[in-house]
Amino acid sequence: MRLLSVDSDAKTVKGRKLGYATGILYLAPANESGVMNTCQFATKGCKSSCLYTAGRAAIFPMIGRARVAKTIWLHNDREGFIEQLRADIRALIRMAKRKHRIPAVRINGTSDLPWLAMQMAQEFPELQLYDYTKLPRPWSRTKANYHVTFSHSETNLAECIEALQHGINVAVVFDTPKGKPLPDTWNGFSVIDGDTHDLRFLDTHRLGLVVGLHAKGRAKRDTSGFVQIAQIGAL
Repeated sequence: MRLLSVDSDAKTVKGRKLGYATGILYLAPANESGVMNTCQFATKGCKSSCLYTAGRAAIFPMIGRARVAKTIWLHNDREGFIEQLRADIRALIRMAKRKHRIPAVRINGTSDLPWLAMQMAQEFPELQLYDYTKLPRPWSRTKANYHVTFSHSETNLAECIEALQHGINVAVVFDTPKGKPLPDTWNGFSVIDGDTHDLRFLDTHRLGLVVGLHAKGRAKRDTSGFVQIAQIGAL
């Protein structure tokens, strides 16, 4: 079973225009697999709005089943799973070289397992890896080749402000409709449009930014506070 999806969704395809080939590992989020919790700090709002239910996964049930199968594999045979992940990363690097692109990998597409990403970052020091995370103190886990963006939820505002103050960018989902401008600021920090591409490590030239995202899928119906109200929220 191939683990990495390469340039296979709308957002990672945008990275091609910037010269990148992006591989993402999609596991079953939170407790969806029934065997392990892949998102330790997932909240009620986060779970109900998860992109696990958006895009092609909302149309083709086999995508969700494949993500569950991958997660069960990781749980039951960590060594074999990681060896296949290494093979997929090497294949991505070779493909990117043939196509004169720069390889990049996001280990946690729909999970939050920093240990796995940090291990791959150590094993592939020339490769750029990146993730979104809700685990506190993200600045303590960044490496020269591993970029982390903290994710806002309805319960972690204090942790978001702390991350921004430490120079870590924070992703915030807004109720702003697609095609409409996001708010200029959020809690005093400048907002950029995070839907133009997924290569968050390219944002590092401007630290302490809010990466604004438009609500997608079930997030459009969120009432928990996970999705921020752009018009009257904390701007």
